[in-house]
Amino acid sequence: MPAESRRSAEKVQAPLPLTIIVLTKDEERDLPACLASVAELGVPVLVLDSGSSDRTVEIARASGAQVQVRLFTGYASQRNAALALIAARWVLFLDADERLTPAGCAEIRVLLRQPECDAAPVGYWVPRHNEFFGRRVSGGGWWPDYQLRLFRADRARYDEAREVHEIVILDGPAARLAEPLIHRNYDAWGEFHAKQRAYATRHARDLAGRGVRPRPWTYATMPLREFRRRYIALDARRDGRLGLALSLALAWYEGRAYWQLGRMVRQGREVRSLLARVPHTPLLPTSLFRRSPALDLSIVIVSRDTRELTLGCLAAVDRSLAGAGVTWEVILVDNGSSDGTVAAVRAAYPATRAIEAGGNRGFAVGNNLGLREAAGRAILLLNPDTEPVGDALPRLLDALHADPALGAIGPTLRYPDGSPQEARRRFPTRLTPFVESTIVQSYWRRNRILDRYYLADRPADRAQDVDWLYGACLLVRREALAGSGGFDEGFFMYSEELDLCARISEEGWRIGYLPTATVIHHEGASSAQAVPRRQINFNTSKVRFYRRRYGPLFGEMLRAFLLLTFVVQLLQEGGKWLLGHKRPLRCQRVAAHLLVLRSGLRPTGEHLRAEAAS
Repeated sequence: MPAESRRSAEKVQAPLPLTIIVLTKDEERDLPACLASVAELGVPVLVLDSGSSDRTVEIARASGAQVQVRLFTGYASQRNAALALIAARWVLFLDADERLTPAGCAEIRVLLRQPECDAAPVGYWVPRHNEFFGRRVSGGGWWPDYQLRLFRADRARYDEAREVHEIVILDGPAARLAEPLIHRNYDAWGEFHAKQRAYATRHARDLAGRGVRPRPWTYATMPLREFRRRYIALDARRDGRLGLALSLALAWYEGRAYWQLGRMVRQGREVRSLLARVPHTPLLPTSLFRRSPALDLSIVIVSRDTRELTLGCLAAVDRSLAGAGVTWEVILVDNGSSDGTVAAVRAAYPATRAIEAGGNRGFAVGNNLGLREAAGRAILLLNPDTEPVGDALPRLLDALHADPALGAIGPTLRYPDGSPQEARRRFPTRLTPFVESTIVQSYWRRNRILDRYYLADRPADRAQDVDWLYGACLLVRREALAGSGGFDEGFFMYSEELDLCARISEEGWRIGYLPTATVIHHEGASSAQAVPRRQINFNTSKVRFYRRRYGPLFGEMLRAFLLLTFVVQLLQEGGKWLLGHKRPLRCQRVAAHLLVLRSGLRPTGEHLRAEAAS
């Protein structure tokens, strides 16, 4: 065979840069046909199972698929977790009740063998035929029913804010395939109703998370709108009585979702009303610790998309505690990372207990998840973007045990360049929130309000009692945590450590600061990934803290003031844009300020879910 022909044949035989992912839960009926339909592609198949009780896992392994088991935490988070487990350049997601036709396999094979260029699509929408009760339907939005299923694994992730009808966030252009998937939707009405009831519940949670609030007429208009959309606009009429029945059923479940949404909103109002009436009594988990103390130290780390920093933190913890004669454990709570944090930690530090929270549930919730499993007599609350220096952790433990009145103690924090990061604080007064971290502070940096708050009258190189400390590295006595109830889960991010220290102090414990223990803090590694969201979380938590401390009226006054400061900043940035000064930067800041104003600094779906969970 000529050399050129041999090279051509080798190229044809090269494996496709593709992995197929199938999510499963009790799919022994449909999975064999699904896996058989993609066998001719000859590519790896990953089955991510959610704890099937039938033969699903056995069937998958018998077919040669790789099987991973993960507790179901939502469709989007399951898909993101699966993406973190593969190394292939391209991924094709299939449901167990879907089939890829031979023509579809051929189309994908030809597509992925083509040389890529910068302008090439990074994702493909696949048309889908839907079969109901053995009959293929053509109206009601069920054909061509395009689904974004084939895409570059390194250029996409799923939006975990959506619980149903999950959305792919694609970094690049997308195109369409011609050959369809075959979707064996339902075989019986009982199966249809069971799944739609579950969808309605998730749809209600999704609406609540996006801040949707039903009006009295919504309970009638939304089902009518869904029926009109399915039966008339999407022409389900062409499928006769089946199209009419499906349209009516889906309209009913749309109404059910809004009815459940209304109930969630009413419950949320009751929670907020209770919080307002009892500002000093947070709603906290009733059972914080589930394990009896058996170790000297438990280290709880809450991470989100900080893989390399988390690995660096764990390495520094090992170095700090090596040879200290301390029995210890590390509990990592991962808030839905999409960068493979959990897999990397399990590979590098198998002794670390990794808990997957199933999405970004916030710093307070994440810490409480870890605290429930902690077996240490002392608990170190440690950010993943920190690195204890030298024997910092044994020093903190010694200081805590040496003074029985200490409820918590923290080190000196430094930036990576070695400069100090002041983390000591007094409790704020009623004037503090109107100055600290607002536009006022940028024009009035040195004043008695902030000097008092930042302990400017005390040297930072001496051990001392303080009112509260940053939560980046905080060692807390188990009894103090149990007495305080742990973190208030109504705080999504920010102000939670201020609230915790306040309640520890109210229980009679002292808070200590130890400057001879040093920890490097790469500040804001997770929150810096989304500046507008950081501003919203910071100021929403600030309003919540002061509302609970000084009452609803004070909280509303503070919220109005903070919104006014963002209006001023918006006008400033808009004026600079009009003058032509760094216009891209001004556009970015204007957009960020608009998002903050649009939020109203009221609890978002994330905050409301945290409050409801507490």
